Parts: sequence; C-alpha cells; structure tokens
Amino acid sequence: MASWRTQHSPDVLLPALRQWFKSSVGRTVLQEERPLINRAVSDNDIAHCNLLKLSVIPDGCPLDAEDYRRQFHLGSPAQYGFSQVLDAICDFQQLPIANESQDVVVLHHLLEFVDNPHRVLREVERIVVPHGKVVICGINPFSLLAMRGLLGKVKRSAMWQNHRLTIHRITDWLSLLGFDVQDVSYGFHRLPINKPAVCMQHRPLPTTIAMGGIFVLSATKYRAPLTPSADSLRSRAQILRHPAMAGATRNIKT
Repeated sequence: MASWRTQHSPDVLLPALRQWFKSSVGRTVLQEERPLINRAVSDNDIAHCNLLKLSVIPDGCPLDAEDYRRQFHLGSPAQYGFSQVLDAICDFQQLPIANESQDVVVLHHLLEFVDNPHRVLREVERIVVPHGKVVICGINPFSLLAMRGLLGKVKRSAMWQNHRLTIHRITDWLSLLGFDVQDVSYGFHRLPINKPAVCMQHRPLPTTIAMGGIFVLSATKYRAPLTPSADSLRSRAQILRHPAMAGATRNIKT
C-alpha cells in the first residue's frame, strides 16, 4: 500500500493555500488555468447536464461553465468557514452522490492535498456516468514551480507538503479505473517569483510544452460490455462440452 505524505491540519493548510493563491504567482496560476479547464469541460461529446466541482480552494476554482444545467460545488467540513460557494460539505472519500450521476467532475488542486488521492479517484469513478469525463488540475512535479516548492518542503511550509503526482502515475490510476486520458495541457511557463513583476507579464508559451508549472488532464470513462457475444458463448461451449463433468473425480474399487 502506498505511503502518502502527511498533510498539515486543515486549520493550518487552508489559510496557507488561500494566502498563496492570493500572491502574484498564485493569481497568475489561476488565470492561466482558467482557459485550460474551460476548454476541457466544454467538450461537445458529453452531455452538459451535471457538473461537479471539487477544489482545495473553492472560491478560487477558475471555471466558467454556463452551459451546464446543474452545477454543484462540494467541500470538506474544514472548508466551510473559508468558502461561500459550497452547496454541501462532505468527505471527499465518501461523496454523498448517487452512482453514475455526474457528467463531468473537476478536481482542482485536490489530489495533491488529500490524505489518499487514489481513494478519491475511486470515489470519482463511482459517480461519473459511462462516457463521462474527469478533469484534473494539479502542479507539475517536473517544473520550475515544483522546484520552488522543494525549498518550501525544507521549511515545512503547509503549501508545499503536497503529494508529487506525475502525469504517468495519474494516467496509470485512471487506466485501472476504466478511464482513457484524452488530453493533457500545461500552463504557467514562468519563473515562480513575485518580483520583479516582469516574470508574471511575459506572453504564455504553448500549452503543449510539458515543463509548465501546472497541468490540466482530461479523461473519459469507458466501460467494456458485460454481455458476452454469441461467438464467445459458442467457443466456450466447444471447450467445455460437458460442464457438469468438469469436476475432479476418482475411481473407487469395490
């Protein structure tokens, strides 16, 4: 079983996250995430009915999806005093949502700061409809932003005691859960420093360059048919012509 980095208590972690995302670097991260997430959830191949948003900073989740009929934003009990946009509070590992009821689920900087990200993904798989989509936004471990975080780890900063989740690892998890990764985009190709201001003002680089500080991954849930085909049944019948006689036997002499 994987051993995850212990996170700070919510009363320490949540204020630290809110403070960081209000800095010049944090605001630019949210600004560059917005078009990437909006593009991922505006896919014409999925039904625009139910959209579920799960974020470590609910007030800052950069998402404009007006074409969805119903949108829900859930958070943990610890986030209740820090956010005014939550529709309900819950445990991210036990979502109070019916099976296969959500067309799109957005995980905005959530997997890095929960106790067990794999369990959260399993819960997300339960509630996403077949051919629905999950959109994951996180910090790219192979970037200047993540390198800046190494200093924060040494100082035991609450913001940077996060899980370092690579695209490869998340893709493996999603594959095991029946998802197929469709697209990965990158943003924030900048030096992660607040001063001088020019570091936050240059033009963004193409989203295909994999060294960006953040990534937005979108994956579609596919499910294999459970009813075997007639050809499959016929081939099985040829192998086991007398299924009742397939058990172990022994001869008894009288």
